[in-house]
Amino acid sequence: MTGNLDQDLLLGMNALAGTHAGLYELATNSLFRGIPIFGSLVALWFVDDCAKRRSRMLAGLFGVCLATMLSVWLQFHVFVHTRPLLDPALHVNSVAVPWSWDRQSSFPSDTATLFFGLATVVFIENRWAGWLCFLWATVVVALSRVAFAFHYPSDVIGSLVLGVAFVMLFGRPSYPRVVIERMLVTLGNRMYLVHAFLFVFLAEASNLFLSLEQLGKDLVRMVHS
Repeated sequence: MTGNLDQDLLLGMNALAGTHAGLYELATNSLFRGIPIFGSLVALWFVDDCAKRRSRMLAGLFGVCLATMLSVWLQFHVFVHTRPLLDPALHVNSVAVPWSWDRQSSFPSDTATLFFGLATVVFIENRWAGWLCFLWATVVVALSRVAFAFHYPSDVIGSLVLGVAFVMLFGRPSYPRVVIERMLVTLGNRMYLVHAFLFVFLAEASNLFLSLEQLGKDLVRMVHS
């Protein structure tokens, strides 16, 4: 034990699962880790034709998007600690990953922020489904990323706070939810456009908004070129 609880928890979990390639493949499989939460969101969206509930969900999903983008920005611009996998002083166990890390800092976890945020959207609409989604996000997403030394425990705790806070900030107050509700009522018979938008959003979210992130980078390069 080093006296650093964050590091001790990381090393303990990493010693148990850090080289288990099968667990890594399962934990990073988009369908496996995503279907309980994304499936719950789709089910809640279509359970009835309630503009008030749908507007609350859309406002919460907007908060999820902002929280995830902020977590990525923080990793690039606010250095808290080196990503465990990239810190040679830790001597962590690791599995081969098919990408290179472009962010040295690991605080907070953008993946955990996304899934905790989505679980919060579910929780607001259905407590039992929400608790199950939080449990799933904690075990399959958050703890697995600590075990494989992608993040420290404090990174996923920060993600929990960030994801929940942004959904509550946008999903609970009357504004902007009321504006979205009026938009849904106005659309009336054209709700298929909203359904299409939702599916595109969820597809992009399941891919951690990588296309949106790349689009932002391309726009920045165009501005500075």
